[in-house]
Amino acid sequence: MPELLAHLIGDYVLQNHAMATKKTSSWWWACLHAIFYGLPFLLLVSAPWQWAVIVGTHALIDRYRLAQYWLRFWGIGCEGEVLRAFAFSRHFGGHPEPWHLQNAWENREEPAPAPPYLAVWLLIIVDNTLHMTINHLVLGAL
Repeated sequence: MPELLAHLIGDYVLQNHAMATKKTSSWWWACLHAIFYGLPFLLLVSAPWQWAVIVGTHALIDRYRLAQYWLRFWGIGCEGEVLRAFAFSRHFGGHPEPWHLQNAWENREEPAPAPPYLAVWLLIIVDNTLHMTINHLVLGAL
């Protein structure tokens, strides 16, 4: 529970509007947010490297919005690369021929993407899961 509270305080209570809107386009804002995010974790870490990893990975994940890449790859809220590869291999029996690619792509049934409000929440949930997983592993000293 202390890890969760530290995450929630750091990511939501200590993050202002400027940090939230500028962290994906500016390293300065991403690092500032990550430092504020890390403040509650100072009460939980037993070694400086733990704090550095928590703050560093937080800045990296937020600056590049890495959760969105997982959403696109795995197909959370959209078709995703995994589903595309599966549909392609089923269509060709696992042996795709290059000249069939265009026809298969045009005739496939694409699932409807998630509505915008749901897509935002899915991004937030995956982002939080990434941060909390890293924090848990680091605080447990891997």
